[in-house]
Amino acid sequence: MAIDIRKGSHKVAFVSKVAASNVGSPHVFNITLENDHDNGDLVVRDVTTWESFDNYAEDTSGTITFSGVIRGKGANGGYYVEVLSVSADVVFVYNSPVSPYPEKELQDESLFYNEDGDVVQGISLIRGDIVELSANAFTGTIVDGATVVYNSSTNKYDI
Repeated sequence: MAIDIRKGSHKVAFVSKVAASNVGSPHVFNITLENDHDNGDLVVRDVTTWESFDNYAEDTSGTITFSGVIRGKGANGGYYVEVLSVSADVVFVYNSPVSPYPEKELQDESLFYNEDGDVVQGISLIRGDIVELSANAFTGTIVDGATVVYNSSTNKYDI
């Protein structure tokens, strides 16, 4: 992960209730990124590129289809998004942000992003999974029950 000192400029994400992170099914893959990505971005796993055991490249020409619904706001300010549908080989980018700096102001998760070339966890999503995303992950007005789709050109969840 890389640090960007513009506080709040990057999405904060968490896998709140995701089958792959809780029981290992369907899968968590290692993905080598071809572009910079925030936690919570969606990318396509390139099934034709086997870099090493359980390590795939990001397929930058792949198509991402995702729809979800906002299910409320968490105590930490993130919004819960329940997965309604997601295309095959699309994975949720997530690496635990751990600051190498002792200063409290450099511990903020919104300072961190995943750089091109980083190997990240690519977490498979299935219908019913719930992810948590910060407000800057969305375009539009955030309201409970709103349907969202993923826009791969902006890496935002459009309401």
